[in-house]
Amino acid sequence: MEQVVTLKSQNEVIFANLGIPYEGAPCVIMSHGMEGSKDGEKWLLLASRLYREGFAYLRFNYRSCGANEENSEGRFEDTTLSSRIQDYRAAVNFVDATAVDKNRLAVVGSSFGGTVVIAACERRIKAMVTLATPCRFKIPPDDLYRVYKGERFFELPSGRKLKREFFADIREYDLCGAVGEIGCPLLVIHGNADDLVPVENAHCIYEKANEPKRLEIIEGGNHGFNGPDHMERIVSLTIDWFRQYL
Repeated sequence: MEQVVTLKSQNEVIFANLGIPYEGAPCVIMSHGMEGSKDGEKWLLLASRLYREGFAYLRFNYRSCGANEENSEGRFEDTTLSSRIQDYRAAVNFVDATAVDKNRLAVVGSSFGGTVVIAACERRIKAMVTLATPCRFKIPPDDLYRVYKGERFFELPSGRKLKREFFADIREYDLCGAVGEIGCPLLVIHGNADDLVPVENAHCIYEKANEPKRLEIIEGGNHGFNGPDHMERIVSLTIDWFRQYL
């Protein structure tokens, strides 16, 4: 049975849903994208299927994400890769203290949530899946960056804003190098019609990853995998991967 739980990251409350089918079950952590939430369609479908297959799961809202009474604390404009890594590690620490099998933890990261789990290089994770994940960002070159630093915020297409520190923070990470440090089996899933995160990112992640690894390109798949049967395909691939490596 699923229950709503809370955990803390940097003294701010994070809301999550925990499902444990039986004591000692392997557990999958779900890492949503930049403006996503734990209650997205794919996370609800994946959670239901995982539970049915005997996997525990934790789906959580990063700081400032979510809706209504389950909106995690924090301000979206303060988001950085480093802050999300802190939240992700808080989630791993949380499940590590529950009745799941602590030696069989896995993670699914979608879009920027995949970037987070790659950059974190969390050694307690024994299997990983990334969905439509960027490893290369269009960071302003030094000359333009100095000009851009005069602006306080960067506005996303949705209208939400990030502070300029987002760029300063992400410049500190070697994301391609981090892929080679993951240290666990990695399944890379991407759609070849993704116009937000080009599919070349998936090929780069796969190339840099260590074995065992697998690359699955979803024909006609966009960033949200909204095409016919695409969601079912990525859920099936993910569960099969965890069956094999957990």
